[in-house]
Amino acid sequence: MRVVIVEDEPNTRNGIIKIIEKYTTHEVVAGEIDGEAGFEKVLSLLPDVVITDINMPKMDGLTMIHKIREAGIMTAAVLLTGYSEFEYAQRAIQLSVAEYLLKPLDVEDIIEVLGTVEKKLSKNKVEQVSAEQQLFSILTGDGGDQEVIQKQFAEKIRKQKDQVISMFLIQSESILEDTTNQMTEVLKDSLDAICLTGFFIFKLPYEKQILVMISDGQNARYLKTIFKTQILKDLKEKGEFLISYEELLSLSGLKDTLKQMQEYLSYSFVFQDQCIIDRELTQNLSFERVEYPEYLERGVKRDIRNGNKEGIRKNARKFEKTVIQSREEPKVIKNHTVRFVMAALNTARDLMENKDIEALYQYLLNDMMKTGIREIFLNNYWKIIDMVADDREQEALTGNGMILNVIEFIRQNYDKEISLSDAAGLVGITPEYLSKLFTREMGINFCTFLGEFRVSVAKKLLATGNYKIHEVAEMVGYKDTKYFNKVFRSIMGVSPSDYRKVF
Repeated sequence: MRVVIVEDEPNTRNGIIKIIEKYTTHEVVAGEIDGEAGFEKVLSLLPDVVITDINMPKMDGLTMIHKIREAGIMTAAVLLTGYSEFEYAQRAIQLSVAEYLLKPLDVEDIIEVLGTVEKKLSKNKVEQVSAEQQLFSILTGDGGDQEVIQKQFAEKIRKQKDQVISMFLIQSESILEDTTNQMTEVLKDSLDAICLTGFFIFKLPYEKQILVMISDGQNARYLKTIFKTQILKDLKEKGEFLISYEELLSLSGLKDTLKQMQEYLSYSFVFQDQCIIDRELTQNLSFERVEYPEYLERGVKRDIRNGNKEGIRKNARKFEKTVIQSREEPKVIKNHTVRFVMAALNTARDLMENKDIEALYQYLLNDMMKTGIREIFLNNYWKIIDMVADDREQEALTGNGMILNVIEFIRQNYDKEISLSDAAGLVGITPEYLSKLFTREMGINFCTFLGEFRVSVAKKLLATGNYKIHEVAEMVGYKDTKYFNKVFRSIMGVSPSDYRKVF
């Protein structure tokens, strides 16, 4: 701890300083002879503790502490006194004095009092940490004593001993970060509306996931019924999502339980839209092994070389029926499908004049691997097949090529002041037409895409801890730090400084 000593008697002041420096690891940052000088030092140095005499010239110790509190500074105060009058004790209580040291001073007393103050300050710091930060500390294993953090987190979410926590994990499938924020608000409003008590909602800092923890004593079946009949419909209005469920008895198992819930989400490919996936559903799953259909790959490659569009689509339809609509494990279906479309793309590459189209293929392939919804997976599958089968002079390819050029323009110039008009001039069309084309192809408007791209870069810079907020803002194209903070919060749901604290 950083300590300021305020004592007008030189021998006492110097004696305290020597004891602290010799017998403790604390640092004495200043020693003053009266309350006025002590007040100025506390204002400028903001120490953890001020040790002060009561009776001093110019300004007494209690008056100094009063001024410190008026200034909004909650530095811990320790009183040096030989007085025992009630009035001093009464004023000290009102000023939140931490401890007392009675003259004549004793080495052991000083060490004991500082130890007590340090424990109080440590406890206050833990209590000031938000529930979100405590949750992330539990999940990452960082932040100090895990048992203490788990105990504090249990108090925050009002978990009683041996009480079961019902947990729902929702993952947005939208490419828009803001959709996760909207779903968080929907969950809060919906749970409030049904008067459900003891629920806590946490937006996790990865994969657009939201964790709902409910500890109100309701049984699991009742809670899942509430979600199925009342809440999922409201969430659906904000976008596509996946959802899983699990129960938690001890916070020591939170990290492993959340990992299990994330694994449940991978099986959403098998179930109907917005099905709540839990242990019972996944335990009863059975899969049928499907070998990769080499003959369909050979057929589609042959038809691409021959320019047989109907043949390409015919083989693609057979592949959909044989693989994508099968009862094989989701990860196997995805691997087989990516292998099939890559074979088609590699065959078509040399026949395509527009080489930029490969970047769009990569975008679609990446989206296919990430999504847990079969309908979205199929949609992207057929986008690739249709582009392979269509004439390369077709408008769709031209439009896609323009969008890829615009995306590349953003990647290379996000740190500068760029606009829709700049991008439109690059590809030779009007800003109005580019706006419509960009939204149609990407499902997101130009300005939102630019903002999210900049924020994605900012997140990486913030996580390093090497840059100040205003430096990060400038590095991603924002000269106005306040506007950067506003954009970051609208997308991530937290300020840049809070995001950096988490990491």
